[in-house]
Amino acid sequence: MKKSLLLLTFLMGALTVAASAQSASDRAAIKDAFGIGPRLGYYKATDADEGNFYGGLQARLRLGAVVGLEGAVDYRAGQEYGFGDYTVKTSSIPVTASLMLFAPISNSFSPYGLAGIGAYYTKYDYEGALAEFAEDDDSSFNMGYHLGFGAEFPFNEKVALNVDYRYIFLNPDDNEESFEDADLNSNAFTAGLMFYF
Repeated sequence: MKKSLLLLTFLMGALTVAASAQSASDRAAIKDAFGIGPRLGYYKATDADEGNFYGGLQARLRLGAVVGLEGAVDYRAGQEYGFGDYTVKTSSIPVTASLMLFAPISNSFSPYGLAGIGAYYTKYDYEGALAEFAEDDDSSFNMGYHLGFGAEFPFNEKVALNVDYRYIFLNPDDNEESFEDADLNSNAFTAGLMFYF
């Protein structure tokens, strides 16, 4: 994992240096600094039985051709963990903030790397042997962080599509006791449609 992160950091640094040789007007088709739009994604936690789709809203602020900020809120439901004679289903609402470094290669293609933090409100629903002993509103609030990369594809000066991958570090053992020491770290793939103004 460390080698992958070092390689990603090196590649984003090289792309940023290469892109800085161009003028800002040649690099980015998006002229406005602030954008907002919907996003859809797919995620799977390490110990979950299967992955699920999710939806949300993201806002981005471009601080020039290279640096940007992103804030997002999502709703993720249906992640399931099987433990023999009982099952735990989770749903969560993550609120995240990310720092983005763009490498604006051309007017229609701008790869980026990102890193950020998030607050994750998670609700647990027990089924099977433990269902009668579980509290009705068993939930937790955890902090996590994420690293990733992606690309933005501007259609014109106001509209862009973005796709990215993020690895989310969210093991509640660092925050509180986890059910069956479940690993909640996850892989997330996201696509968003941004409207800049």
